[in-house]
Amino acid sequence: MKEIQTLEKAIQPLRETLQKHPLYQSLNSLKDVGIFMELHVYAVWDFMSLLKSLQQQLTCVSLPWMAPKNPTLSRFINEIVMGEESDIDVNGTPISHYQMYIDAMKEVGANTNGIDHFLNSLRSSVSVLETINQAPLHPAVKDFLKLTFETIATGKPHLVAAAFTFGREDLIPDMFIEIVGKAAKKNATSYPRFMYYLNRHIEIDGDEHGPLSLKMVSELCGEDALKWQEAAEVAQKSLVVRIALWDAIDQEIKTNLVS
Repeated sequence: MKEIQTLEKAIQPLRETLQKHPLYQSLNSLKDVGIFMELHVYAVWDFMSLLKSLQQQLTCVSLPWMAPKNPTLSRFINEIVMGEESDIDVNGTPISHYQMYIDAMKEVGANTNGIDHFLNSLRSSVSVLETINQAPLHPAVKDFLKLTFETIATGKPHLVAAAFTFGREDLIPDMFIEIVGKAAKKNATSYPRFMYYLNRHIEIDGDEHGPLSLKMVSELCGEDALKWQEAAEVAQKSLVVRIALWDAIDQEIKTNLVS
């Protein structure tokens, strides 16, 4: 585990920047949360492509079926896919976490037209990266998405695992719960879909998935020094584009306050 500790140490300054980002101080109202969600939803969506890429590479989704090389990692990925792609919503109906997020956006009055238009464009496109480049998206969103799909395009599971594992927004669910709770009291309005989504996010991403993600990176890199170097570079890039996305959202919220 020495290599994973070295990697974590190398990216710690970037993680601290993310954890102490001024965006968190800007999230003071339900309207601020809505602005956040309109840009953050792209990260919620592209997470699934990282996950499905890992499922393709670490489990068997082709015919004829062959036993996966690492059943532990296969089980881990399949468990996450089940939770993310077909969880149970507040009404007990199967639903993806992405759609759960979309429903939460609508509940708080956030606009989903941007992400809807983008996904419609993808359905008729032959190139994800070309669609990203041509879409009317914020530059920070474009950079975030491009890194995701450029990493997937390498076909290297240790790089996809590094992008998947590092740069998460761990502070967001607890902060959102506090803001939405205050808004509910102030407006005498409940937000059951949003609160359910946040609580499920906390519950499913709890103590188990973090250590298993680190184990996944460790096993995929093994004792290969080049793989560890490449994984560290992707982890750093993932944090850099995440910080840039947070910068952009923070600026959008502040601009909205004075407009």
